Amino acid sequence: MKLSLYQKLSVTLLSIFLLIVVSFVYVTRALESISRDKAEQALHQSLATHLVGDNPLLKKGIHDSKALENLFHSMMILGPNFEFYVIDPKGHILSYSAKPGEVVRKKIDMQPLLNEYLQGAAFPIYADDPRSDQQKIFSLAPIVENDQVKGYLFVIIGGKIYDSIFAGVRSNESIQVIGVIGATSLLFLLLILLVSFHFFVSPLKQLTQQVNSLRETDFDNELPRIETKTSSGEVEALTLVFNQLIDKVNQQFNLLEKVDGERRELLAHLSHDLRTPLASLQGFLETIQIRRAKLTTDEIERYVGFCLKSAKSINGFVDQIFELAHLESGHVTVTLETFPIAELLYDLKDKLSQKADKKSIQLVIDIADDSLRVTTDIAKLERVLTNLLENALRHTPNKGKIILRAQKADSSQQVIISIQDTGEGIAEEDIPFIFDARYRGDKAVDDDQRHIGLGLTISKKLIALLGSDIRASNHSAGGAIFRFGLPFS
Repeated sequence: MKLSLYQKLSVTLLSIFLLIVVSFVYVTRALESISRDKAEQALHQSLATHLVGDNPLLKKGIHDSKALENLFHSMMILGPNFEFYVIDPKGHILSYSAKPGEVVRKKIDMQPLLNEYLQGAAFPIYADDPRSDQQKIFSLAPIVENDQVKGYLFVIIGGKIYDSIFAGVRSNESIQVIGVIGATSLLFLLLILLVSFHFFVSPLKQLTQQVNSLRETDFDNELPRIETKTSSGEVEALTLVFNQLIDKVNQQFNLLEKVDGERRELLAHLSHDLRTPLASLQGFLETIQIRRAKLTTDEIERYVGFCLKSAKSINGFVDQIFELAHLESGHVTVTLETFPIAELLYDLKDKLSQKADKKSIQLVIDIADDSLRVTTDIAKLERVLTNLLENALRHTPNKGKIILRAQKADSSQQVIISIQDTGEGIAEEDIPFIFDARYRGDKAVDDDQRHIGLGLTISKKLIALLGSDIRASNHSAGGAIFRFGLPFS
C-alpha cells in the first residue's frame, strides 16, 4: 500500500516523537537513580562507623563467623535494606549476612573503598556487590585492633531483597508513567499534526491539482503556467521549476509550429522551382512524340538536348534537397585536418576555369603566403567555396572578374577567406534573407545551367558545422563579397 505524503510525514513525526519520549523517560530515570543513590549514600554514610563503634564484637576486631552471623541477622531484621560484610584489608570476604551460596564474589575491588570513599570523594560512589555482577552504593568503616586495621565493615545499601521489591514497584510505576505520557503525547501529537500538516500539505495538494489539470489541457494551445496562492519556500521553488518546464514545452511547441510552417513554405517554393524543368522536360518529350514524323534529325537532337538539360536540372535539384535535409538532420560528422589553403584555392580555380572562360570572366587568386595553413574539414570547405564561386559566376557579367582571397586576420588566429565579384551586387533589402532556403531574390539569374537557390543555404549550414559564420555585403567598388573565417594553424 502506497502512503501519501501526509501519511509519511505523520508516521515519521510520530516515530521521532515517541523516540524522544522514550529517551526522555530513560534519561529521567537514570538521573533519578543517580540522585537517589547520592541521597541514600549521604544519609547512611556513618552507618558502618556507628555499627563498628556500638557493637563489641566488631569494636574488638573479633572475626568469629558464627557470632557475626547472629549479629548480622539481628541487624537485617532492623534494616532489611542493608547487607553486611566483613572484609580483610585486601578485599577478601570473611563473613557476611547473606545465606550460604548467595554470595558470588570472594573478593571486592578496594580501589573505590580506599581511594574514593575514605578520601571523601563526591557521592555517589559505587563498589562491587558480592551477590551480583553489579555495583552499588555502600557504607564503610575500618575494624581496628591494637591500632591496626584488621578489616572493614562493608555495608551494601539497597540489597537484593530491596532490589526485587523496588523493581516490582518501579515496573508498575513505569508502566503507569509511560502510559500517561504516551497517551498525552499521542493526543498532543495528533492535534499538532492535524493543525500543522494542513498548512504543510495544502500547498502541495494545490500544486498537484494544478499539475494534474495540465493533462486535460488542449495541446493545440500553449500550456498555462501554474499559480499558487500560498508562499512556501519549497513549494514555491517546485512551482518555479514546473513553470520553467512549461515554458520550455511551450517554446518547443512554438518552435515545432514555426519549423512546420517553414517546411510547408519551403515545399511550396521548391515545388514551384521543380515545376519549370519538369514542364520543360514534358513539353519537349510531347513535341517529339507528336511531331516525330515531321521533325528532322537536327531538330530531334536539339529537343533531346533540351530534355537532357531539364533532367540534369531536376537531378541537381533533388541532390540539393537531399543534401539540405542531411545537414538539418544533425547527423553530419566533421573530419578536421590541417592543410595549405592555397592548394585548395588553385584546385578550385582549375575546376571552374572552363565555366569562367565561357563568359570571359577572370578568376584571380589573391593570397600573400602560399604556406598559409588552416584546420578544417577540407571536403566541406571545398563544397562551400564551389557553391559561392558558382553563385558569383552566375551573377558576374561577361568579361567580369572574381577574386578568391585568403589572408590572416590581424586581431585573431583566423584566416579570412572571401569571394568578391564584379556583378550587380545584392539589393540591401535582400541581404538578410539570401541564405534563407525559402527566399530567392528578384535578381536571381537563370542561365543554361538552371539553379534553384539552395546553394547559399547549404553553404551557410556547412560553414556553421565548421564553427564559423558566413557574411555577405556589397563591395564599395561594385559587386558582392562573401567572407568567413577559419582557424589558423
